[in-house]
Amino acid sequence: MSEAATLLDTSSPFGTYRAERLVRAAWRLADRHDLSRGLRKRIRALVARVFKGPYDLEADGLKFRIYPGENYDDRKILAKGRLPEREEHKLIEPLLGPGKTFVDVGANIGSYAIFAARHGSKVVAIEANPQTASKLSFNVFANALDGITVINSAVGPREDTLPLWHEPSNCGFATFVKDLTSGEWAGDWSKTFVKVRPLTAIADDQGLERIDLLKVDVEGFEDRVVLPFLRHADKPLWPRVILLETNCRPYWTEDCLSELADRGYEITGQTNDNMVLELKEEA
Repeated sequence: MSEAATLLDTSSPFGTYRAERLVRAAWRLADRHDLSRGLRKRIRALVARVFKGPYDLEADGLKFRIYPGENYDDRKILAKGRLPEREEHKLIEPLLGPGKTFVDVGANIGSYAIFAARHGSKVVAIEANPQTASKLSFNVFANALDGITVINSAVGPREDTLPLWHEPSNCGFATFVKDLTSGEWAGDWSKTFVKVRPLTAIADDQGLERIDLLKVDVEGFEDRVVLPFLRHADKPLWPRVILLETNCRPYWTEDCLSELADRGYEITGQTNDNMVLELKEEA
């Protein structure tokens, strides 16, 4: 593979980079969970050096330009030939459709946002990492779906500028929580300073009058996205349903789930990494 093929390319037409059989086989090997975690990590590092990407492929009928050496979701799409969040998609699919508004905070490469737009929903896809946001925009364009607005911004409790920590083997796992960059997730982390805006301000800019589904996946910063929004937004703008990533819950600074319960949200679905919370109508 040429060195140029490892660089970010958001201008060449979709289909420029084919994932040949050897590429797919290599990434399937790197994703084998019957191998020990340490061996799998070493295989993945080797495969990433040789078959870093980009590659253009379709998964579940959607088009993506992926960089498997740089992103967990990309690796899963290439290794499995499908979208990585199948369980979550089953939970949210009944909530999508024409006339519905889906706000995706931490949109990554678009596996949720493009899925929702294909079902006819209006989508606001928000991604803090500038390079990931560029990949997201390319994937949106490749699918030629109307109704998706991509916003390159971070979301937090107030207007601010903060260091976004990112690791080159998984740029989709960017975080404002520095404690996440050690221990289990130790790696070659670096930081980029990005602007942060409250979700209320973004919703106002987009003229949103209702949010049917809010997905928040921001690696331990979820409480600082959701709770300030609920505290400051008018109640008619509260999301009918929230898909909340909880696998970094120990890094929250507030008990997000407790306050959501106090505000009338009930857990109606759950996967290994996420909870679905639905706002129950008052009697």
